Amino acid sequence: ELQQRIAEGIESLPSKCRQIFKMNRLDGLRNEEIASRLNLSKRTVETQISKALKILRNKLADYV
Repeated sequence: ELQQRIAEGIESLPSKCRQIFKMNRLDGLRNEEIASRLNLSKRTVETQISKALKILRNKLADYV
């Protein structure tokens, strides 16, 4: 059930945020690698990952 809720949470993220989060957490890429591949600043990547984690924590808060 938790895996299902995490997957649903990830899919509910805004598209760019979801893409960056998946590249980091599922593909194991470092922020610098993601920034280079997507032609973004490292800070933008960090901000998007932070945003994704905040959204996921909020969505899963009632599960804990």
